[in-house]
Amino acid sequence: MRLRHTWLRRILWGTGVLGALALAPAPASAQVASPLQPGHYVPGIMNVRDMATPPDGLIVVWYNWRTSSDTFVDRDGNELSRLNLSEIDPGYPDLDVELELTGFATVPVLFWAKRTRILGGARYIATVAPNYFTADYKIAGEVVGGGSDPGYAEGSLSGWSDLLVTPLGLSWAFGRFADATVPDDDMAAMGAPPLRRFNLTTLYSFVAPTGRYTTGADDNLGLGFWTHQFQAFGYYYPSEYQTTALMAGLTYELNGGIEDADVNPGNRLSLEWGLSQYFNSWFEFSVHGAHNWQITDDAGADVFWDSSVHDRKNSLMLGAGFWPWAGRLQLTARWGFDYDVRQRFDNSNLMLNVVLLTNLLDGR
Repeated sequence: MRLRHTWLRRILWGTGVLGALALAPAPASAQVASPLQPGHYVPGIMNVRDMATPPDGLIVVWYNWRTSSDTFVDRDGNELSRLNLSEIDPGYPDLDVELELTGFATVPVLFWAKRTRILGGARYIATVAPNYFTADYKIAGEVVGGGSDPGYAEGSLSGWSDLLVTPLGLSWAFGRFADATVPDDDMAAMGAPPLRRFNLTTLYSFVAPTGRYTTGADDNLGLGFWTHQFQAFGYYYPSEYQTTALMAGLTYELNGGIEDADVNPGNRLSLEWGLSQYFNSWFEFSVHGAHNWQITDDAGADVFWDSSVHDRKNSLMLGAGFWPWAGRLQLTARWGFDYDVRQRFDNSNLMLNVVLLTNLLDGR
């Protein structure tokens, strides 16, 4: 890592500006937390059908996400070449900046499902998802009005971040098709759910702060707080073979307090919607919308910023999926972008997702 002008490094990391692009934002120097604290959940990463009622057994889902930005958007929706840091803390100077930020995250998910006889034959779901990320930045800054030499900073950060665990998920398939041509027994023999017009999946997960974190450090790998995550996803299939799927989902994040700081980040709500269309047995096209809002104020004695200002982000993703190994292995390439962003970086996104049905632990 090469850094020039310590004041620039401290200010940019101290306000969470760099960290907001990475999955684990760095909190402020001088032992204070960042006013630009995102949540753990990143809507839009998953494939449209990933939360549909799954087949029995162990499934490996591997998300790979690259994001980049050269634009920060303020609370009023203005793209900034100037960071008005004095609005956050009068002790900070305003900066004219040029920046280039990139991040990459890889998230391997172990996903296990099993038919049960409870609550109308729901499928039980459990998952565990570690994540590894890297972040690189180049930033040039100059204090507005002078008074200090121009500053320049570049560097990188990488490592394992916080861990997501889903101890309880339930999924249902319901709404029988009239004159169905594929018997339920045939689907069960393959360990698959019956072909139904609707799916509903609900999950409770928690995110443990396993990534390295110290309040005031500029090399944190985690967010430094626990999150309880509640999700519900619904699917509608117009035709029996489920070639078309319409998806809608909600995710609510209930955040705990930041370690070693009296700051409780505001809770967050995400809305996702999607359309998936198979044109044949091996090719799928999808459109996926994702919206994320902070819905409660940051709280705590160490909150020195205007906590009534809530950030938000909206994203649109387009995907193409292929099955090189029929019924076992799917590869999906996805491209997307953010829009209508507030107090966040405006990112462009590129993803490659892998889904592997292992046929293990399926009870057959």
